[in-house]
Amino acid sequence: MTPRWFITLMVVGLFGLAHGVSLSEEPSPTAMILLEGTGNNEIAPHEKGNVYAPCVLLDAGRFKMWYGGQGKDGHDRISYAESEDGQKWIRKGVVLKDDLANHVNGPSVVKVEGRFFMYYTRTKKDVVDRIDVATSTDGLKWKVKGVALRPGEVGQWDSLSVGRPAVIFEDGLFKMWYDGRKDFPPGAPVKGVPKSDKSQRSVGYATSKDGLKWERYKASPVFDQDAGGVDVQRVGKSLVMLYESRDGTRLAVSEDGTAWTDRGLFVRKSGKEVDAFGHLTPNLLVDPVKHRYHLFFGAAAAKTWDRNKIAVVSVPEEKLKLLLLKD
Repeated sequence: MTPRWFITLMVVGLFGLAHGVSLSEEPSPTAMILLEGTGNNEIAPHEKGNVYAPCVLLDAGRFKMWYGGQGKDGHDRISYAESEDGQKWIRKGVVLKDDLANHVNGPSVVKVEGRFFMYYTRTKKDVVDRIDVATSTDGLKWKVKGVALRPGEVGQWDSLSVGRPAVIFEDGLFKMWYDGRKDFPPGAPVKGVPKSDKSQRSVGYATSKDGLKWERYKASPVFDQDAGGVDVQRVGKSLVMLYESRDGTRLAVSEDGTAWTDRGLFVRKSGKEVDAFGHLTPNLLVDPVKHRYHLFFGAAAAKTWDRNKIAVVSVPEEKLKLLLLKD
């Protein structure tokens, strides 16, 4: 049985504050650690577990999770787990790996007309990424289709690396948000690439009619704020973007997916050791039946973001709606 620790996280409604709600009045929902790294595929070279980047769907009455894990050989793979209640998970093992890559991770899975599409980060070496796509009929056996999105042209904002995609399907169109960059900060574990002390990530947008061939929205990012590890979901008439940070999970909102307004901190870290260094790769699951929102994320216990566990916190519907209110 997977050990669990309970940690307290504060959901911060910045627009709740604007309406006279103080931090002390905000309820503290309980977050649960769902998965820890186990076995050769999830215990990193430093002998600690490292699992993160959850993508969770509610499909046919079951919770289905694809997530990344770093193995003892240092390489990342994508694994799968299932749950009836979203709390107790049964691991099914690795479902996607690439022996020719340094790692595959950061899955974003959508189901369209009975077919699963998985978009994920593939790194040939070091941490220079691209986005690949695979398809499946059952979510377990995947057929790799190849590159979905490469880094941009020389001189563009995402010319060096693109990764950690977030994909939704609506109105007959696949829509992807991803983080990219043109250089790395000094000290990044990669050689032979541009570096700058002003380096930061930004978020780009691309669309596809078939889920395989993608077209960038334009040659500039749609969101900055050094945002990465993003997830985008439709909530009512708005789109919400969650992104990782050392303070916790942050949030931005948009009407069309191309112009975003930052709402700041959404779920702060607990102050406990388990997420002392923030939240990685958040993922928001909308439960339309119970009108709840479940926030899954990698809880970072180390400054290096390589000793992570997968956690979840449930957010009441009214809490998220506060953040969607306009000024």
